[in-house]
Amino acid sequence: MRLSVYIGYLLGIAVIVITIATKEDTSYFIDPGALAITLGGTIAALLVHFSPKAFSSAFNSFSKLFTEKGFNARQMMESMVSLSRDARNNGIRSILNSSLVSENKFLEKALMLVADGENEELIEETLIQESITITERYTLGEQVFKTGGSIAPQFGMMGTIIGLIAMLNRVEDPASIPAAMGLALVTTLYGLVMSALFFKPAAGKIRIKNQIDTKVREIIIQGTLSIQKGDNPQITKEKLSIYLD
Repeated sequence: MRLSVYIGYLLGIAVIVITIATKEDTSYFIDPGALAITLGGTIAALLVHFSPKAFSSAFNSFSKLFTEKGFNARQMMESMVSLSRDARNNGIRSILNSSLVSENKFLEKALMLVADGENEELIEETLIQESITITERYTLGEQVFKTGGSIAPQFGMMGTIIGLIAMLNRVEDPASIPAAMGLALVTTLYGLVMSALFFKPAAGKIRIKNQIDTKVREIIIQGTLSIQKGDNPQITKEKLSIYLD
């Protein structure tokens, strides 16, 4: 998942930059004022629409697209079966230091609850509630980016209208209007790029990651409860296989 995010953004930026670079005059595509009204206006609108908590959720959700190692449902099922086998043979604390556990904080917390001797009901309730909280946090982050994708083009158009009004009130030579109009349209371009390349793809990727991670956490919860009961690894596998598509 992380690789596709890197490739997608780099490819998208490269296509735009190369396309602009092929034009005879690239100066029209660079306008700090246009960028300020498009990006600044979008951020301002999002600040009005969402709480600081939502912004924090959006930032954390987006950053984890690049930093967090992803697991799919089948990988986690196989890993839980393996952990079940090791725990059955060597005890629960023998698996706490495995690389898989250290890479997944939710799994680590789940197994620590088992290692601490907590009862099944408390473990299940604690993990389910935390999973719901994490899912809601990602959903909130997705909403921030999705809304940003809708707002950015609007501020781009607003900047274009401002530029056209100023142009029509100051230009004395009608022949120069087309060139000035091209500059005014840069804000629309910025808004479209922000929406199509950044905000909406980020929202979609966060949504997909959230769906996958939620299912993975469900597998972790059921796998942990199976480990606590001391189920045979084959039984654990059968229980978890229902979560596979």
